[in-house]
This record gives sequence, structure tokens and C-alpha cells, in this order.
Amino acid sequence: MRRTFVETPAFSMKKTKLGQDLIAGLQEAVKHATGAKNLRHTFLEIPQPARRWRKERIAQLRKERFGVSQPVFAALLSVTASTVRAWEQGQKSPSGAACRLLELADIDPEVFQRLARSTASQHTSAR
Repeated sequence: MRRTFVETPAFSMKKTKLGQDLIAGLQEAVKHATGAKNLRHTFLEIPQPARRWRKERIAQLRKERFGVSQPVFAALLSVTASTVRAWEQGQKSPSGAACRLLELADIDPEVFQRLARSTASQHTSAR
């Protein structure tokens, strides 16, 4: 008995961009596994998740490390003054990304000055 395969619209294989990308990726993986292709390697140490910040600690960072008002601190972090106010009053908690930013601010407060100089030079050179 001879079997034949008939493609129906429900089972037809479309050549989609995603499918083509998957096939190309698998072909590269096979080449790498057989030693026919060397891939670039990057080793990066990933820090632990950012610790949560209590309202008192946020206010202490702003006042003692930076010595600035809530609106100025908010501008440094690129958030609104009402966001900083809500953090310090315990109405809201900083997101994971904001916690990481607060950690960076605590570890190296000068990073904001370097960032300000860097962005200022980018803006003047773009003119």
C-alpha cells in the first residue's frame, strides 16, 4: 500500500521570518558544536537583585549623601518629585530598576556629576 502526504491549509509549512531565523540559528549552533564556527563569548558577573529601600533610608541618602531637596534628587534620578515624596512617605516603594539606581547613587554619588558632564558634552557637540 502506497501512502501519500497531502498538505492541507491547516498543516502547510509557511516560510515565515521567525521560522527562517530559527533554522539559521540552529544551523549556526550545529556549526559551533562541530567546531566549524567560533562564536564570541562574553563573561559578565551579574549582581544580586537590588535590595529594597525603606523610606528612612531613601530620605537619609538624599539628605546626607547629596544634601539636596526632593525635587533636585528627583531630577538626578530622572523621576518626578512626587515619586520621591511618595517613597519617603512610604506610600510607594521604588521599582527594581529604581532600587538599583538608588544603590548606584549610594555607592558612587559622583556618577551623577559624570553623567551630567557626559550628557552636556553630547548636547553641545550635536549642535
